[in-house]
Amino acid sequence: MRRLETRSGAPEHEMESPPRLDFLQPSDQPGVLGRFGPYEIVAHVASGGMGIVLKARDQALNRIVALKILEPTLAANTLARARFVREARAAAAVVHEHVVPIYAVDESAGLPYIVMQFVQGQPLSDRIRATGPLRLEEVLRIGAQTAAGLAAAHAQGLIHRDIKPGNILLENSVERVKLTDFGLARAVDDTGLTRTGELAGTPEFMAPEQAANEAVDHRSDLFSFGSVLYAMCTGHSPFHASSVIAAVRKVCDARPPPVHEVNPAIPRWFNDIVARLMAKSPAERFQSAREVAS
Repeated sequence: MRRLETRSGAPEHEMESPPRLDFLQPSDQPGVLGRFGPYEIVAHVASGGMGIVLKARDQALNRIVALKILEPTLAANTLARARFVREARAAAAVVHEHVVPIYAVDESAGLPYIVMQFVQGQPLSDRIRATGPLRLEEVLRIGAQTAAGLAAAHAQGLIHRDIKPGNILLENSVERVKLTDFGLARAVDDTGLTRTGELAGTPEFMAPEQAANEAVDHRSDLFSFGSVLYAMCTGHSPFHASSVIAAVRKVCDARPPPVHEVNPAIPRWFNDIVARLMAKSPAERFQSAREVAS
């Protein structure tokens, strides 16, 4: 509890130091960090959850890809490996224009990894941080595309479990949404990969039932999606807090100010959509992402 009290509840706004990449093999190619399996590593992209994301060059197909590699310290953990494989299977099963496609799943030097499309662009979290509240037209466009991607995942019986601005990528120029990081996704009926008492997800954007370690379903993703819409409209998350435990308490008990009161440019009808998505009880929310997209 003391560790949770002191751990920041705002991971979207923190920059992590680059991880150690000593598992890479040396390469004779100029301008690369090293080699991993058949891939030349160009740059470190991000770290989080259970994986390290690297920008790489696929020599065989002559294209740039993204590699998500299981964190080396977790490689010997059976549960972590099982979850990582679950991510690959979950993401590969969803074929949709607004979900990052999976090209391959493999292992090198004892580390399982996923080969994904490399999306040229920025996460929604960076966009919000740079510009503050988005225009209503942008919120609607990004929101509709995100809901469509979620609907495709839910149609496969999958729950994302970590919908947040950092997992919504915006492609350059067209800003087409690409939903990514199914690291916490699992089949609705899968109860074998989560340990009792473990908090999985991002506290500021998780549903109350997820924060309380209760059963979750696709409607939990819809609560998180409502929190993302709130952040797009206001420039900040609805449950921002200084620690994880404080964020969890807010998610479970607090009701943030209505969107249209924080940002008068947002009409009441859209405020009502966000408020319904963020209802504390799953039964009071929209019942499907497809309905929200429509």
